[in-house]
Amino acid sequence: MEEKQNSINEDWRKDVSDTSTATLKIQAGETKEVLFMSEGKPKNHPDFGESVLFEVNVKELDEDKIEQVLTKNFYVNKQNFSLLRQIKEIEKLTGTVVNISRVGEKKSDTRYTVEKVNKE
Repeated sequence: MEEKQNSINEDWRKDVSDTSTATLKIQAGETKEVLFMSEGKPKNHPDFGESVLFEVNVKELDEDKIEQVLTKNFYVNKQNFSLLRQIKEIEKLTGTVVNISRVGEKKSDTRYTVEKVNKE
């Protein structure tokens, strides 16, 4: 009996290991500058469905208004061909800085755009 409980514990630990990083949230009308930390990998997410998961670094202000760089997960649904096409055009993602913008308030009218930032 004890062996079965250990396998259950190991299973749930495996299931939640990828969720330890917060999800990147962008409000309607907002643009965030992010640095891609990965090239993306397939991931089935309970909220976003079959997606491509990208790890990104984003600068945010904490409660004391101090800027900090946080690593967050950016999920793109595999059916979001428009956004995936924009990301694909960037080619090498790791180390690339982009602006991600959101327009629309509801799921049905939300659109994202990705634009590479030229840092010189």
